[in-house]
Amino acid sequence: MKEKDSLYTERLRFRNTVLCLLSEVRFAFDFEVILKKLFTWVLFRPSWLYPFMLEENKQANSLESLPELESKLPFAYVTGHYEIQLQLFAAADEGRTEPPSERRRREEKEKGNVPKSNEVASTLVLLGGTGVLFLLGDTFIKNTALFIKKYLPMGMHHERFGAEEFRVILSGVSKDFFNLLWPVLAITLVFAIVGNVVQVGFMFSPRALSFRFDRISPNFKRVLPNRQTLFNLVKSLAKVVLIGVISYILISGDFLKVLLTGNMGMMQAITLVTYSGFKIMMAAGLLLLGIAVADFFFQKSEFEESLKQTPSEAKREMKEDSGDPVMKNRRMQLARDMMQGNMLREVPKADVVITNPTHYSVALSYEMGRDSAPRVIAKGENRLALEIRRIARENDVPIVESPKQARLLYAQVEVGEEIPQEFFQAVVQILITLEKFKKKVGMA
Repeated sequence: MKEKDSLYTERLRFRNTVLCLLSEVRFAFDFEVILKKLFTWVLFRPSWLYPFMLEENKQANSLESLPELESKLPFAYVTGHYEIQLQLFAAADEGRTEPPSERRRREEKEKGNVPKSNEVASTLVLLGGTGVLFLLGDTFIKNTALFIKKYLPMGMHHERFGAEEFRVILSGVSKDFFNLLWPVLAITLVFAIVGNVVQVGFMFSPRALSFRFDRISPNFKRVLPNRQTLFNLVKSLAKVVLIGVISYILISGDFLKVLLTGNMGMMQAITLVTYSGFKIMMAAGLLLLGIAVADFFFQKSEFEESLKQTPSEAKREMKEDSGDPVMKNRRMQLARDMMQGNMLREVPKADVVITNPTHYSVALSYEMGRDSAPRVIAKGENRLALEIRRIARENDVPIVESPKQARLLYAQVEVGEEIPQEFFQAVVQILITLEKFKKKVGMA
C-alpha cells in the first residue's frame, strides 16, 4: 500500500512540475495564451484548465486534498494518463487504400487540381530577376543613377509645382521607371510561366476560373496539425533561418563599406549596394531552389495521397464506368446464349461435324461459288459439343471422329471463318469420304 501511495505521489509531483513550468514560462507574442488554449480546447475536454494550475501546485504534496482536486480538474490524472480526444486526430484520408484511377486523375485535372509547388515558380522568378540584374549590371546602375539625378532635385523644390507640373513630372517618372525595370519584369514573367509549365505542362481549365467560396480560405478548417501544415511550418522556418543566416554572413563582410556610402559618389554607392544585394539574392535563390525541389516532390506525394480512394469509392466508380458487375455478367451471358442459339441453328446446314469425340465438336460447311475453303459455322466444348452432335444426328449431318483436327480447329478458327491452308488436306480427306458431300459438289 505504501509503495502504491509513493508511486502515486511521484506521478502527481511530476505532473504538477510540468504544469508549473507551463504556467510560469513566458513566450514572446503571447504564446502562453496560445499554448493554454491548445491544451484546453484541443487536447483535453473543453474546460477552464488554466485557473486550476497554480492552485494545484500549492497542494502538490497533499494526498488528503486529492478528492477535492479531482472534482475540480476536467480530466482524469489518477492513472497518470490524460484523457485525450483521439477522434480529433483522425486522418482526413483514413480508409483511402485504393490507388487513384485514371478517371479520378482526369476529373481533378479538369478542375485544375494538379501537383504543383508555388516555391518552384517563385524561386525561378527570383533567380531570373537576379540573373537579369547581373547581365545588365552596368546599364542598370547607370540608368538608376540618371533616374536619381534627374528626379531627386525636383523633390527638393516641390513648392514650385502646380497641378500641371506635377502631372508632367509624375508621367515622366512612370515612363522612366518602366524603362528602367521592364527587362527585369519581362524576364520574371517568362520565368513565372516556365516555373508552372515545367511542373504541369500547358494546361487550361475553365472550371478552375469559376468562383467558389471554399477558395477564399481553403485551409480554414484545418485546425489540427497535419502533414501539409507541419511541412509548411518547417519550410517557412527553414527559409527564414537559412536566408537570415546567409544574409548576415554576406552583409557582415560589406557592413563597413555600406556605412561609408555617405562619403562616396553616387555611382560608387549604387554599385556597392547593388553588388551586395545581388550576392544576397543569388545566395537566397540557390537556397530556395533546394527547398523548392523538396517542396515539389512533397506536393506531388500529397496530391497522390489525396487522390486515393476508399474501397467503396473504387467500387462505385467501377460501376459507373462499366456498369454493375452482376448486370454486366448477366448481359454477357445473355449475349453468349444468343450467339450460341444462332450458332446451333446453323448446325443443320453443316456438311460434317468433326469431334474428338466427347470434348470438342466443330461443324463445317462448304458452298461452291461462295467459299474458297470450308467454313466453321459452329463449334463448342463439353455440353455445347454434345448439343451440336445431337442436332447433327437429328438432321442427318455426318459426324466424324478426328480428335487432333477437332482440337486444332476449335482452338485456331473462329465461327464464321474459313479454315487455314494447313487444314486443307486433312479436312478434304474427311469430306471426300462422305457420300452426301460428294453428291452436293457433283462428285458422285
